[in-house]
Amino acid sequence: METLTTIAVVLATLAMIFIVAGLIFARQRRKHVPFMLAAFACDIIGLVLVEFGPLLYGETDAVSSLAKEPGVMKSVHAALATVSVVAYVFQIISGKKILKGDRTALPGHQKMARVFILTRLAAYITMFLLD
Repeated sequence: METLTTIAVVLATLAMIFIVAGLIFARQRRKHVPFMLAAFACDIIGLVLVEFGPLLYGETDAVSSLAKEPGVMKSVHAALATVSVVAYVFQIISGKKILKGDRTALPGHQKMARVFILTRLAAYITMFLLD
């Protein structure tokens, strides 16, 4: 189980590194898009591991096995992670529109980016507060 947690933390850390790189290159599409898609891939793989990996260890509640005690922080982390995933989806949809030449999608993409960055960073921090 510890290995699974370590892998999830490594994937989340990689995702954060890719997000920072994507932000640095936000005005350079050829770099921005691959970094952000890599972040999304790392987060989705980590999410699948967190949700379904513990089932391989015989745990009945996947998420509970990573957070040893149920509590407020677990709920806060889950809410932040959920908003992050929804924001990822919105960013991918609006990003595809921008790449196809629809510049009217850019302001919405930028606004949602702020929400995404804040919630993803908060989810990353709260991940370390789960005990």
